[in-house]
Amino acid sequence: MLWQTQDLARLLARDATWQGPDKIAGITGVQIDSRQIQQGDLFIPLVPPTSARDGHQFIDAALTAGASLALSAQRADHPQFLPVSDTLQSLQTLALSARRRLSNNAEIIGITGSSGKTTLRTWLQHILTGFGRTHGSEGSFNNHLGVPLSLARMPKDTQYGVFEVGTNHPGEIQPLSDMIAPTIAVVLNVLPVHIGHFASFDALMQEKLSLRSGLTSGGQLILEAALSTSGPGPHSTFGAVPSADIHWEHVSGTQAAVTVDKQRYGLEMPALGAHLIPTAAACLAVIQALELDIQTAINRLASAPLPIGRGNAERIGGITLIDESYNANPESMAFALKALSARGAGRRHVILGEMHELGDLSPSAHERVLALGKTFDTCLAVGPLFRAAAKAMNVTHFDQCQDINLTDYVASLSEGDTVMVKGSNQIFWKHQLIGSLRQAIVDAT
Repeated sequence: MLWQTQDLARLLARDATWQGPDKIAGITGVQIDSRQIQQGDLFIPLVPPTSARDGHQFIDAALTAGASLALSAQRADHPQFLPVSDTLQSLQTLALSARRRLSNNAEIIGITGSSGKTTLRTWLQHILTGFGRTHGSEGSFNNHLGVPLSLARMPKDTQYGVFEVGTNHPGEIQPLSDMIAPTIAVVLNVLPVHIGHFASFDALMQEKLSLRSGLTSGGQLILEAALSTSGPGPHSTFGAVPSADIHWEHVSGTQAAVTVDKQRYGLEMPALGAHLIPTAAACLAVIQALELDIQTAINRLASAPLPIGRGNAERIGGITLIDESYNANPESMAFALKALSARGAGRRHVILGEMHELGDLSPSAHERVLALGKTFDTCLAVGPLFRAAAKAMNVTHFDQCQDINLTDYVASLSEGDTVMVKGSNQIFWKHQLIGSLRQAIVDAT
């Protein structure tokens, strides 16, 4: 049981006399989207401006779908309504309570960075599950709603918690870090992405480093080596340079070597791409900080999954389809294109989507990425931000992915070809281009 009804009443009810219906033993899950309700969930209806629509309109639908209880700041005329003063504040209260009720021995890892947060969190959860009861963020729940929701879902017997924290505006990370209260804070990298609302790159870097604000007493800060001079106070580092506490070298393909405490280990990466090695090293930096066995962690890392849309490869009818459609920035674009160029024989094709939140850097960034994309056998550019560069470089351009004739595109492919799709979330992921392209390949075979 995740939450007992009496605990929810004590923490959240605006009426101290509310007891809740006797038939509700407790809550097994927490949701803010009525469409995701499972049997036994607590539904928390959010309201504008936090959400696009007033969630109170969907309480009845949530109860019909199996919710055991719903918070309500508007209605108290139903035995399964728990009356509260403010639903967002209630979510935050539940999150803080979930963190406070953990054992003093629980280890909570907070993660931020410009690129790779979800992969790092996914890999750490996979590794730590081999050491104890582990809980973490789902998907990319890393903002002012995702972080408290992930915390509110954390069982009280959790031994290892892993949470990612994102930002695209100044001042967002510190309150989330304070809520998480990490025992270990990891800044994976700082890159000139999601920078549109920041005055400078230094301002963005300081925002990322503010993750350390929530560190518990005796907590540990882990930084990518290039950030070391910007991180006041004690910290450990990971990087390709020998001076880093944990450093690595790429051998070939998925093979790497990593040095931890002056001991060298062979590393089998779970996916192809030298750009993933820093993420693996960050995992091992956390394992070292937790004083867990490094070799056991390395063994588990080899079977760690990639989050959906972050480089997953599948072979369909002789065609390899690489899904990088969840998100994109100039650095991750360059890394993904470099990884594609390292693949074996066969023609290679790219469908590139525009990149967002780059501010004044956007035009030059799109030009650089498209110049790399043009080196492959075929290249399509999608989105208005690519229009000028595509015209200048004579690259086929579409304003939106729905304009691509996938039947004709697939007909141009041959057995042994590889197609990579990468772009910002709103370009491909939102429109499920990968699913449509997959089906087009299946239909053609």
